[in-house]
Amino acid sequence: MLNTLKIENVALIDKVVLSFDSGLNVISGETGAGKSIILDALSFVFGGRADRSLIRSGCERMRVEVIFNDISDKLVQFIDDEIGVEVSDEMFLSRELDINGKNICKVNGELVPVASTKKICQKLIDLHGQSEHLAILDNNYQLEIIDLFGKGSDRYLSTLREKIEKIKEIDNSILALGGNEVEKQNLIDLYTFQINEIQEAKISAGEFEKLNDEKKEMQQYEKINDSLKNCYDVCCKNNFSTSVVDNLSIAIKSMQSISNVNEHYSKLLERLNSALIEVEDINETIISDIQNNVFDQERFDYIDARLDLIKSLFRKYGGSYDSMQKYFNDISLKLDNLINSHERYHELVDEREKVLSKIDNIQSKLTDIRKQSASALIKRLQTELRSLGMPNARADVEFFKISEPYSYMGADRVEFMFSSNLGFELKPLNKVVSGGEMSRVVLAYKIVVSEVDDIQTIIFDEIDSGLSGNIASVVAQYMARLSKKKQIIAISHLPQICAMADNNIKVEKYSDKITTHTKATTLEGDQLYAEIARLMGANINQNGLSISRELKEKSNEYKAMLND
Repeated sequence: MLNTLKIENVALIDKVVLSFDSGLNVISGETGAGKSIILDALSFVFGGRADRSLIRSGCERMRVEVIFNDISDKLVQFIDDEIGVEVSDEMFLSRELDINGKNICKVNGELVPVASTKKICQKLIDLHGQSEHLAILDNNYQLEIIDLFGKGSDRYLSTLREKIEKIKEIDNSILALGGNEVEKQNLIDLYTFQINEIQEAKISAGEFEKLNDEKKEMQQYEKINDSLKNCYDVCCKNNFSTSVVDNLSIAIKSMQSISNVNEHYSKLLERLNSALIEVEDINETIISDIQNNVFDQERFDYIDARLDLIKSLFRKYGGSYDSMQKYFNDISLKLDNLINSHERYHELVDEREKVLSKIDNIQSKLTDIRKQSASALIKRLQTELRSLGMPNARADVEFFKISEPYSYMGADRVEFMFSSNLGFELKPLNKVVSGGEMSRVVLAYKIVVSEVDDIQTIIFDEIDSGLSGNIASVVAQYMARLSKKKQIIAISHLPQICAMADNNIKVEKYSDKITTHTKATTLEGDQLYAEIARLMGANINQNGLSISRELKEKSNEYKAMLND
């Protein structure tokens, strides 16, 4: 149920808070007072078009918030599953729009896309006057109502879901085997090629790292060679000054002359001799390194090409040697399964055909049940429409077969057909119904399906359009009947509907000499009688109030009768 509506900075409204009851809520007021602004605000917060021209002049943004309570468990589950927002039996829904076009939607304080807001509200609200929220025009909703209205659909839909899940399971098994014969052979060819490609490369563990190190060393050939020669020249061969070996030899001769003086000099001589031996050994090693440090262009080209091949295979098959080997083992096993899967594949195909046959049978029976339900629904709908002053109204449901072989909702797509005039053919409901007719069609429809329809709130925008006299009274009584099962919010100019309301709200426009505002007031007592009198065209005097009071009392008597 829609409990509260808060509007800020929308057109003439700077701030308005409206509270609604569970029964029949009627909004009235002079033409141009701002009743349509309330509908615009509701449409906006329910996911309708974001129109920046609605932002009140001089303001940076507009904001609309609605509070719902008594949310059904089914809807709570839907919001959790489809939208990903946790709600209880109360839900806050808000939407803001600023002058730059920035749009913010929230459900219970969590940001959600506008599309999610629409999904939620389509489950909660019929907003007549805004076709995008009018559930009766939605083909999926029409089919859902036919299923709810009739008996037996649930059982077939449940079985259908089980069979479709079985088909998916079989398809996954076939896919694991490689699919059909053509798909399987394609996989066999692919896996065979990949296995051969990996095998022919003969890549060993650690080979990539070893070759990469060798390539880096070869790329430093000139630097290594120069350094070795420089070191050799300094240690052993220097044309410009004495080398390390020569200097050490001179030092040894000097130290030998004093080595017999004491033990200290003798030990220094030993160390110099050791240093000379070490330098001479280093010299031999450097000479060997210089001789062996030969750049092999052929080896370098081989390493470069080999590394390119290894990197290419690594990129294809996992990024590393271990990953490539794992992939190789996996596809080797898959290839073996594919080659030996012929018998299992045909078993699965046969099983799939049997399940498809059962699905066709279920969908056919479901269609038959739906046609019976639709016939009963249309018969009741036409009876109610005639009571609402549409004696020539005719309705029907056309069934179409979907193009897909199966779906969770069965093989049917439905279209509600309607004609209000004698001699005119039936056409889709949304193509032929005028605003006033649609109000009565929705009213009659809601009376018929009120026991099974999950939508909690219906909003009528001037349902009284084109109505007067006895039909106006009949429509008011219908709305009273419907309000016993649904929350009704109606913008109306009819005194009969205003008098039938459980909650009356009057919208008025006023000026404070600076700017214009719209306010909304809940009416009671003489204020309510005065508003009914105004709608009746009576003078707001004692006589007019007496007439309106009498209409209100008769309306209360009718509602009391409905409670019995």
